[in-house]
Amino acid sequence: MTTWGRPARRHDRADGYDDYYADDSGRDPYGAPTAAPSRPGRGAQRRDGLVVRGLRALSGVVCGAVIVLTVVVWAAQYLGDKRDFPGPGSASLSAHVVAVVVVSAAQVFADRRRGLAAAVGAGVVYLTGAVLMFTQWWG
Repeated sequence: MTTWGRPARRHDRADGYDDYYADDSGRDPYGAPTAAPSRPGRGAQRRDGLVVRGLRALSGVVCGAVIVLTVVVWAAQYLGDKRDFPGPGSASLSAHVVAVVVVSAAQVFADRRRGLAAAVGAGVVYLTGAVLMFTQWWG
């Protein structure tokens, strides 16, 4: 194809000119990509310790549980409105939605950080989940 997107004309191909296949970079288009250059002086990236990875994994489970509980509360509120029985109420639904926002942001923060910052993000997830459970489910 030419620069304008039309197929090359027959006489262009006969002259050996077809810029669809023109590659002036000098590299093999079917070869394996080259590795990105490593940063000098940094060395290999190390993984977090087992404790931090465990905290982050468990906080992901807690985050998922808070999301599921929010869906359950929303469904109960919806069905309560449709069938004329008292549901959990808008205050409970609002508390769950706020908890989902906080827990999701803290989990993303914990997943993208390392070390103590990741542990603090996981701690925010645990604390928010515990406050939600004590105030909305066990209170």
